[in-house]
Amino acid sequence: SSGINAEYGDYIEITAGPEKGKSGKILSLSLETSRCIVRLPSEEMADLAIICIAKGDKMEYLRQRDSYNEVVPDVFAVPKIEQVDPKSTKTNGGNSSKIKAWLHRDLKVRIVSQEYRKGRYYCKKVDIVDIVDLYTCTCRSESGKLLENVPQEILETVIPKQRGTLVMLLKGEHRGQIAEIEDKDSRGERVVVVTIVDKEAVTASFNEVCQYVGDAVR
Repeated sequence: SSGINAEYGDYIEITAGPEKGKSGKILSLSLETSRCIVRLPSEEMADLAIICIAKGDKMEYLRQRDSYNEVVPDVFAVPKIEQVDPKSTKTNGGNSSKIKAWLHRDLKVRIVSQEYRKGRYYCKKVDIVDIVDLYTCTCRSESGKLLENVPQEILETVIPKQRGTLVMLLKGEHRGQIAEIEDKDSRGERVVVVTIVDKEAVTASFNEVCQYVGDAVR
C-alpha cells in the first residue's frame, strides 16, 4: 500500500528505487511536494517520493540497522561544534557534499552566519520546525518569525546549560533518542545524559547532542 497516509515518526518500507527493500523512519513529510525525508538503517537519510514507500515495521528497521552496524560500526559523522566567536564566521555546517545531514525537527540551533539576512539573526537561537530537504530547514525565531530555506551550513547545535533539559542524541547507536542533561563538563566539552525511554546513562561530546524543544514522554 502507498505511504501517503504515513506520518512523521512512522516506520516505513521502501518499495521502489535504489533503496527498495530497506526500512526507514520518516523525519519529514510533505503532501504538497509528495516527498519525504527518511532515515535509513545505515543512519544516512534519503529524500523519497511518497509513492515509493509503504507502512513498515519498527522491529524490521531495528533488525536492518543492527545488521548494518555489524558491518559498518559508525558511518554517521556530525560536524564538530565550534564555540561561537563574534569575530569569526566559522560555522557548524561546511560543504554539504562532505558533511552528513544532521537536521531534525524540534531542535534548537544557533545561526552563525553574518551574511544571512544581513546579520540580523547572527548568533541568535531558532527552532527547527520543518525539514525541507537533507540540508535545508524552516526555522522559527524567538519572536515567532518563520525563516524559510535555512541551510545547515550556517547552523550550529545548542548545548543547554540546565540539568534536566531535553536534548536529542545525533550520533551512534542512540541517534534520534531524546534524553535529559544530567551533567555538563564545559572544559572537556562533554555531557552525561539519561535517555527518556530506556533510562540509560550516555556520555557524549558536545558535537553529539543538541537541545530538543519537542514533546517527550518522561
